[in-house]
Amino acid sequence: MPTIALANGFSVRTYQVPPADFDLDKASDRERAIYGIPRCPVAFSDLAKRWEAKAQEFRIVEPAFEPREVKRKRLPGFRPGRSPKTSTIWSGGIVFPSSVDRIKFVEGTWTMPHDPLLTGAKNGMSTWIGIDGDDGSGDVLQAGCDAGVTTPGDDPQRQFNPWWEWYPAGSFWITTVAVSPGDELTCLICVQPGSTSLASIFLGNVTTKVGCFFSAAAPPGVSLLGNCAEWIVEALEPCDNIPELARYTTVRFTECRAGTVGGYLLSPDGGNAINMVDASNAVISRGQILGKTEVHVSYV
Repeated sequence: MPTIALANGFSVRTYQVPPADFDLDKASDRERAIYGIPRCPVAFSDLAKRWEAKAQEFRIVEPAFEPREVKRKRLPGFRPGRSPKTSTIWSGGIVFPSSVDRIKFVEGTWTMPHDPLLTGAKNGMSTWIGIDGDDGSGDVLQAGCDAGVTTPGDDPQRQFNPWWEWYPAGSFWITTVAVSPGDELTCLICVQPGSTSLASIFLGNVTTKVGCFFSAAAPPGVSLLGNCAEWIVEALEPCDNIPELARYTTVRFTECRAGTVGGYLLSPDGGNAINMVDASNAVISRGQILGKTEVHVSYV
């Protein structure tokens, strides 16, 4: 189980790839630990059954990481209360636990746009799920995928790059899970038992059936408060501090659930929609909560 030292003093641990005949249903906790596949919290039996069935459909690969240039300079700072929220960088959905509880896990599944652009946006768009970033927390643990264009003109080169981040410590591409236009992704982020600085992450491409597990350790001074969970389309910030967003098709997040340390299951319909606005305060990306576990985010 190699531990990889990353920038800014934090690290990830990767695991052996399980053999083709690995039986997740019969595996002991020790066997799961060898391959980095955590057992879901006992308070959430439905989650455990669903994710164990899902994980067996994937070819698990060992992740590899490369530094990702991040433009993020701030967080929205939302508080529980009136909906929808507005931000110049985020759109989607957010849910908050009670004031005496904290988020333990978040999950979500979504389809990448077939054509995320293509005129006028320098930084494309980013789709992700995460824990923290609002209600007083200065950190956020998130995983998702960027979409954008690397060359302008008549023959643009589209790129879809999975990544994960523990802000403010650092952000990294996941280079061993390929993503193409229209692929469906799924993700689970789970804080490890009794910790606020260790978390397990699964990110998988449902379309290609390739995914990876790894665990992340926060650097000194960074920990999860568990204040909120999100399902987000984001506009990244270029150097001039003006967020730019691709003209994308609707992103549909499904299986949107979060669980708390106290054993409560939360879903977006108990939280808030988030709309993204431009410099003139006009909505450019609208979040809608549809049903109990579904969030749609659409370019306006």
